[in-house]
Amino acid sequence: MLTEKWWEVAVVCPFALEDSVYWAFEQLGSKGTASQQKDDSRIVTAYFPQVQFGPSDFEQFEARLLDTTDASVQVSWKTIENEDWAKSWKTHWQPEAVGDRLLINPAWLTPPDTQRTILTLDPGSAFGTGAHATTQLCLKALEKQAITNATIADVGCGSGILSIVALLYGAKQIYAADVDPLAISSTHSNATLNGVSEAALQVELGSLPEVIAIAKQAGDLPVDGIVCNILSEIIVGLILPRLSELAGPKTWGILSGILTSKSAWVEEHLTAFGWQVVEIVHQDEWCAMTIRLADER
Repeated sequence: MLTEKWWEVAVVCPFALEDSVYWAFEQLGSKGTASQQKDDSRIVTAYFPQVQFGPSDFEQFEARLLDTTDASVQVSWKTIENEDWAKSWKTHWQPEAVGDRLLINPAWLTPPDTQRTILTLDPGSAFGTGAHATTQLCLKALEKQAITNATIADVGCGSGILSIVALLYGAKQIYAADVDPLAISSTHSNATLNGVSEAALQVELGSLPEVIAIAKQAGDLPVDGIVCNILSEIIVGLILPRLSELAGPKTWGILSGILTSKSAWVEEHLTAFGWQVVEIVHQDEWCAMTIRLADER
């Protein structure tokens, strides 16, 4: 039975804080997040089942948000009916070009005539829709890699966007994992929307150890490429100590979810674990790193 009512929570914030608000909503447990422009600001809107959340949750959310920023931020919330929740999603989303090759198209809209690769998404799902700067940084970095017939590991796959786009670009095999069961479900749904087979995109509940295990079982180590869009603290604390188990001399990696203010700290740990940064690209306050194993390994 569908949830009868939802909370619609809106945050008006400066452009630079948009992705931070996305992450904050995701950590709170949003079942979907969208954004739109309002004058010189962004309105980031998220949706929560009424049966699981109450006003006190959003009061605490507002207090935490105001504590972490000096900028002007306005937070409001209201209840909406289930059918209004579905309609609300559709008012927020239009086809969006990312980088030089990709077009993200909502599932309910006929794709425009384009030479771009089309990724079809239903943004009503519980996970990412490609709007995060961190996701877009990864998608743009993917365009620069040798993808055709590649075997790729996706650690912390979320909605499966990076895995699916890699396959649409010609990758042969993806091994993916996420710690959240909802992410696994979302990945399967998005794969089906884009005609991606379960054999080509193998996804497990877990993290790096599970990706290593399924790639090893398939005889696909080292992989050709690695994508990891996770917060920098997790990259440093949980991912880097074993990341080289996936890699060989020709393996490339793309790391995102890294605040620019923490990039030097992440690079220091990459060096300590035998990696070198080939390129760093920035969007808003976020950055993505393209990495390879250092030559002296």
